[in-house]
Amino acid sequence: MPEPRPPQAATPTGVESSWLNAAPKPESVPDLDDEPARLDVASVSFALSGTFVLRCASYASGLLVLVSLGIKSRSETDLTAGVASLVAVTFYASELIGAPLFGAWSDRVGRKPFMILGPIFGGVAAQLMGLTMIIPVLVLVRILQGLSTATAAPATLGFLSAQTATSEKFRGRVMGFYEAATIVGLALGAAIGGKLHDQLGALSFTVVAGMYVLALLPFLFVRDRGWVPQVRHSHRNLLARMLNRRIMRFAPAWLAANAVLGAWFSVGPFLASGAANQKQFLMRSFSPGDIGMAYLVFGVLFTVGAVTWGFVMPVIGRQATLLVGVGGLGFATLSLWALNHIPFDATHTLVPLLVLMVMLGVFVQSGFTPAALAYLAEIAEEHAEDRGSVMGVYSVLLSIGQLLGGALAAPFAERMGINGLIVLTGGLCLVALFTVMLLGESERRYARALPATGSMSPAHPPSAP
Repeated sequence: MPEPRPPQAATPTGVESSWLNAAPKPESVPDLDDEPARLDVASVSFALSGTFVLRCASYASGLLVLVSLGIKSRSETDLTAGVASLVAVTFYASELIGAPLFGAWSDRVGRKPFMILGPIFGGVAAQLMGLTMIIPVLVLVRILQGLSTATAAPATLGFLSAQTATSEKFRGRVMGFYEAATIVGLALGAAIGGKLHDQLGALSFTVVAGMYVLALLPFLFVRDRGWVPQVRHSHRNLLARMLNRRIMRFAPAWLAANAVLGAWFSVGPFLASGAANQKQFLMRSFSPGDIGMAYLVFGVLFTVGAVTWGFVMPVIGRQATLLVGVGGLGFATLSLWALNHIPFDATHTLVPLLVLMVMLGVFVQSGFTPAALAYLAEIAEEHAEDRGSVMGVYSVLLSIGQLLGGALAAPFAERMGINGLIVLTGGLCLVALFTVMLLGESERRYARALPATGSMSPAHPPSAP
């Protein structure tokens, strides 16, 4: 049933709606997305499958580069964690720039073309990357792979947001599956990339290009709504929607969580495969295959956790899920610190226990991301014709966070190795905790403000105080 539109002429006294003022919508223009999309389980499944394979291919190529540089650093002292960080963060930088642009474009011309374009970009980049290991070329090709994610992710999230508009319960589960597909895809990509490096060497990149082709296939079967809006919005108005106050209040926590992933995924494989450090248990010149398997275990745990929390979140609430997730991150950080200070050459009896503690922390912290995605999807419904633009905020904050994490990891890692990554993770955990606690209070005030708007539709709420 169509959602009621608020009057165009005025908003209630004393209440300013940043969403309505940002882009008034002419009455004469029909908007099919005012009616919730009919649930298409098959297309949702295809979109999630394509996301999974695309992320898998993306980090397989990323890990191949990082471990290759790490192994070279054993004999070439000029290859530092800073160089590895530079190569890694260029991926996130291009995703950051491209995501809002492609997200807005997908709102205008349809989402499916951009889901398809992502694997095409990535496949071309992967094949080019296998030709040389010269740093400037690696940077250029990783930029192209970042654009691969920038095209596919906002379009996919916009599609999923539209498909789950009528069910908060289903949305929580779908967003949990999306985040699980993302994380386990990255982790499985690490495992595949490590094994490919051990077995095939430079030919690994050709196999990764084939993985991008596999990612393309599920997206071809997605049935998106054939809707192209006829209204043009200025970039200023589009930016106003993306910088909604509710999004910005949550942004520090989302950035901090993504920065943790950025730090470990950008520099972790380089440190683990590089020269051994006798003072740190986790710096043992591991093989690419071993590193990939460790990331795979992380991905499986995170997947199981994200899916589980997708079912638990409607019961305990989104705010409680966010707090529990931050607590899990803190627990994992303390466990990693203890594990990394086990004597290097000894098989300590505490190692299995500490590994299990880290795994428990990863499982608990996985609840943070589906809760964050559900929060963003709720905001996207406030202006349904720009779902792709608003959901593009996911990729923007993901990219900024991972870019920030990779950049911060360089000085911490060069000075302290993996201990530096653990210290950085602890600091980011505190940032996330402080932000989520403030967010809970602001959302309670926001909810109390809604009844005061009278005739205003909940789908178009006022700016929170």
